[in-house]
Amino acid sequence: MEFIIENQGNNIKVSNANMSATCYFVNTPIFDGRNIGCIGELEINNSNDGIKLIEKCEEILFSKGIKYIVAPMNGNTWKKYRTLKYTNGEEPFILENVNPIEDNKILKNAGFEEINTYTSCKGLISDAYYSDIINLAEKQLADENIIIRKFNKDDYINDLYKIFNVSKESFTKNPFYTPIDREDFISQYEPYINMVDEDLILIAEKDGIEVGFVFCIPNFNELNQGKALQTLILKTIAVKPEYEDLAIGNVLLNRIANIAKEKNYLEWIFAFMHSSNTSQKMASRNGAKMIREYALYGKEI
Repeated sequence: MEFIIENQGNNIKVSNANMSATCYFVNTPIFDGRNIGCIGELEINNSNDGIKLIEKCEEILFSKGIKYIVAPMNGNTWKKYRTLKYTNGEEPFILENVNPIEDNKILKNAGFEEINTYTSCKGLISDAYYSDIINLAEKQLADENIIIRKFNKDDYINDLYKIFNVSKESFTKNPFYTPIDREDFISQYEPYINMVDEDLILIAEKDGIEVGFVFCIPNFNELNQGKALQTLILKTIAVKPEYEDLAIGNVLLNRIANIAKEKNYLEWIFAFMHSSNTSQKMASRNGAKMIREYALYGKEI
């Protein structure tokens, strides 16, 4: 099978009339002390041809000195990655941009093994967890001079910087974490600013310095589906490591639940949680049940 090979700076595109993929080998995540290769922008029409496309990508990445490949991943985990592995049949929610379920079989047949699993869970906001522990945590935050405020759209660049500063510290233990510069981070979040409700993005600060945040966005896909807007997507909850013992994440989530109820949201989705992440426990504690499962694959070459 013939492919068109296009050099695109730090990556190489492989394509023909029916399918395409991009090979990443520069500034990719580190795994087991070495840079990995990534196969991203994966567009496959059928299984047999898809395997040949992946094999061509392996050949290219091997020629660049790569010995381990993950797929699908558009270069790093800040961009599109993962395949849909399971769905309960509900319509896709906003930001749910993953590879189709058919790609699982193709990657497995190409010799890839599942290396990471992620879930999205959905529940009723009325089932939000609450206990006296939340009150105690709120009091402790006040004693520590930690305040929680809403996102400021009028100064959104500064607040996105704060979210970036927390993210780059709290995500370092995530599988395949890759540092990203501040401007790239801003460029990824900035398109959503007009869509977000600043009441539903909260930032925790100590003496004016950011220590945690929760970033939520309404599921506007419901409007496109002719439904009422009633679901909130919990995209990210993050806290700097040195403040994790203060239950800031639980306090942020409780605040969001109260605000969401006032705004007549009925359900929320805890989106894209790694199977070993503490957010899984948080979702379970709040009565959320799995609606999607996603997979990431790897292969030694």
